Amino acid sequence: MEEKRKKRNVAIEKRISDLTEDDLRVKVLGEVIEKDSSNNSIKIKYKDEILTILLNENMFKNVEKGKIIRVIGIIAPPLEGDKVELKGEIIQNFTGLNLELYEKYLKLKSFE
Repeated sequence: MEEKRKKRNVAIEKRISDLTEDDLRVKVLGEVIEKDSSNNSIKIKYKDEILTILLNENMFKNVEKGKIIRVIGIIAPPLEGDKVELKGEIIQNFTGLNLELYEKYLKLKSFE
């Protein structure tokens, strides 16, 4: 008997400003601007948009303020006044990324 494996939803690359409660799993990029050890959360900023991300303890310890990261995670209802929050599953270090080229990539991708 073959075992059925659950598949995760594909993470869609989005800007923080484009996130909605209808999104399921997303990839977002930003600079870590704040760490809150009381609830293992961070805030990232890209352009003028800020997103709160909830992390597990190990992920939280490895995040450094001032670094550019990409987070893959699941959209969650906000605890504070934010429009959405993210439950982080994977964090990737994108420090050194050419943000101009990244923005061009996002614009081209939006024509798909």
